[in-house]
Amino acid sequence: MKDINFIKNIDNLGRIVIPMDIRRKLQINTGDVLSITCNDKDIMLTKYSSLDNNMKIIEMVKSFIETLDIKVILVNRECVLYSNLVNIGCKLGNDIKLLVKNGNTIKSQSNEFIFGENKVNGIYNMLPIVTNEGVIGSIIVFGDINEKGYEMCTLLAKIIMLELNIS
Repeated sequence: MKDINFIKNIDNLGRIVIPMDIRRKLQINTGDVLSITCNDKDIMLTKYSSLDNNMKIIEMVKSFIETLDIKVILVNRECVLYSNLVNIGCKLGNDIKLLVKNGNTIKSQSNEFIFGENKVNGIYNMLPIVTNEGVIGSIIVFGDINEKGYEMCTLLAKIIMLELNIS
């Protein structure tokens, strides 16, 4: 999709309306939280997620991977935040993106997913990460049918949500 440009006035309360075309393109919905940053001449609005760039959560996931020798993919709604299976930062395929967006819980299913250039086959368990922002991502644990992948997935999801101050 090509770039969209608008010129908008700021009202007397300092508000500006984000046009519907831009909100659709960036999947910004009513109630979403935006981060506002600026430099000397630009104001940037970014869809905010308490999961993105959260180094404490990344370190916890790393510890689980190293201690329990499990295969994990932590994703937000668009890309991989951390993994020992696929490249960090790669975009989610449409099938996995839809599962994350819908907050699906999956127990011991077999499938192939695409994460950027990476294909991952196997039995997986998936749980959503839900905060007051809504579903902000998912934790996916791969393994074989005999492993306790679902229990590991559940534990990781609960710890992450607790860290994000959600009970």
